Amino acid sequence: MSLLVQLSDPHIDLGPADTGSAEALAATVRAVTALDPAPDAVLVSGDLTNAADARSYERVHELLAPLAMPVHVLAGNHDDRAGLRERFAGGAVEGSGGEPFRYAARCGAVRLVGCDTTVPGRPGGRLDGEALAWLETTLAAEPTTPTIVAMHHAPLLLGIGPMDAIGLPAADRAALKDVIGRFAGVRRIIAGHVHRASFGRLGACPVFTCPSTHLELRLDTGPEIDLEPAPPAFALHRLLASGEIVTLLQPVGAG
Repeated sequence: MSLLVQLSDPHIDLGPADTGSAEALAATVRAVTALDPAPDAVLVSGDLTNAADARSYERVHELLAPLAMPVHVLAGNHDDRAGLRERFAGGAVEGSGGEPFRYAARCGAVRLVGCDTTVPGRPGGRLDGEALAWLETTLAAEPTTPTIVAMHHAPLLLGIGPMDAIGLPAADRAALKDVIGRFAGVRRIIAGHVHRASFGRLGACPVFTCPSTHLELRLDTGPEIDLEPAPPAFALHRLLASGEIVTLLQPVGAG
């Protein structure tokens, strides 16, 4: 049985307006280190920092250091690819500098494929032709291996207008659906960005978005995105003996 833990959107902020982002991530890391059995790997699915500066990335690195298992990260719309790569790029991460943050990594018996959906300088995401071609080639290398495709922007509408406006465009979601549908090994698409747990499907493939480790999206948000200090949580993606993947949600501070 393989286990991948997903954390998302810690938004570590070293400025005076911070409301406890570092303390929240530290509490989440403590909860993950207490898991028994320990996960095979941890994924942080984007927006590691708020300002994308070197000091913030150094602080995130310090906060994640107690995790003894491999830690994989993805760029979010608040991240800087080059800064993220400087502190977190492992052997599996492709490219250099400000190039897209992409990789395929083994997490126990699961293959994790990290796909960059960010557009530098913009809050919304994209999966253009080059990104989709990379994804198809990467999936084709192991078409039947149980696979989780991870990205920051979810290929899913929430029905919450201001958040849907900065998601993935409809054409990109449709193109991704076509690519994913050709590979039986893809068991789940996981994402962050929306600061709330949500579940849906892209074609036949289940889609999950992970809550933030700090601030969560209000359901009754108006024309602007509104975040609140609701209880944080993380996700556990478990590969069962049947070959299916089940996703569990664990609030931080709950037993």
